[in-house]
Amino acid sequence: MDLNKIKDDNEHVILDLDGVVCDWLPTYELTQMRTQQEIINRALIMNAMINIAFNAPIEHIKNYINDNSLTGSLSDDEAAILELSQDSIEEQDKVNLHWYLESLWSLIWVMNKFDELNINEPIPDDMIDYCPNLQNEEGPEKFTHNIQLRSFEEIYVMRDLYYRAMWCARDFNLHTTPHANFNMSIIMERRRGLTWCLDKESDWDNIPQDT
Repeated sequence: MDLNKIKDDNEHVILDLDGVVCDWLPTYELTQMRTQQEIINRALIMNAMINIAFNAPIEHIKNYINDNSLTGSLSDDEAAILELSQDSIEEQDKVNLHWYLESLWSLIWVMNKFDELNINEPIPDDMIDYCPNLQNEEGPEKFTHNIQLRSFEEIYVMRDLYYRAMWCARDFNLHTTPHANFNMSIIMERRRGLTWCLDKESDWDNIPQDT
């Protein structure tokens, strides 16, 4: 891969969206991508945990994760949440899980379920159609059948774009006003998902978000 060309191409994407770029922002090092099963398991966990943000019974979500042999793929923070009750879970935990929607959307893109992961476009209303519906007692099939992961290079290019877009969003927030095309929270959460997929050594609870 030509990392400098990827950088230049992505800078042009950001400029075309009325953004700003940082010439000296470096490129990512090449790391080892996670396996298809790891990515599927993470997507299934996130899809399940999101339901807690919408007040699904925690015990029900815990049982779903156990029944689908996903317990070993939980992060430490997720495992801790599953030990809470409806009365003891904090509102911030629910807020954090709600943002999983953005990270999960990036993983669904990695699984090649839709074409474009555009920085300036929100999650579509039909996202639910891509995901197992726990209320309808759907199993994991939507994430396990006919999966063809995108290549390392394709994911790397997208992660690089979100990395540079995050610098742009921070610059707008620091020096002017937030820009409609560069929502910091959306960019940060999608970048989190992409980075986790590309770095087998990364910790889901502590994904680097530096720029």
